[in-house]
Amino acid sequence: MKRPLFHFIGGMIFPIGYYFMDQEIILRIIAAALFLVLLFELVRAKYSLFNEWAWLNFRGFFKENEKNTVTGMPYFIGGILVTVLFFEKPIAITALCFLTFGDVTAALVGKKIGRHKLFPPRSIEGSVAFFIMASLVGFVLKQYFFTADLTATAILASALVAAVVETLPIALDDNLTIPIIAGFVLHLLR
Repeated sequence: MKRPLFHFIGGMIFPIGYYFMDQEIILRIIAAALFLVLLFELVRAKYSLFNEWAWLNFRGFFKENEKNTVTGMPYFIGGILVTVLFFEKPIAITALCFLTFGDVTAALVGKKIGRHKLFPPRSIEGSVAFFIMASLVGFVLKQYFFTADLTATAILASALVAAVVETLPIALDDNLTIPIIAGFVLHLLR
């Protein structure tokens, strides 16, 4: 539960911050966060003793296969940075919320009730949960925050595409691809 909770809390900081801040300010904050994460990854890669310490103290935040490789954090922060840099505020915030809410929901549902594996460890149940949660979040954002900026078609199509991107076993980390591709679809169908 530590990783999904960390992913959710960390993922909400930037969309909420961006809602209240100018793009230039939030980009500086995101860039600083990316720098710190990359520094952490560099030190972890260079010093095995530090890597062991990080693994022991932050084990719940890493995936098992990340012990001796780059974690998902640089991709996560990098995806946020690119999304905020290239898309208008309503689109960027919606795409980032798709990543935050959808990815966490897919992971939790997939682990609890995911029986039908598409591309292990991804499951149909997790992918459907991603789509439903991303759609709900999109409609809440449309209703209460960006009423004129998003269409129902754009929300549903981008939520579906984001769910597919999260499910497919592509080489790029989904923390990077989900917000960028969802933002692109939102932008096209707006």
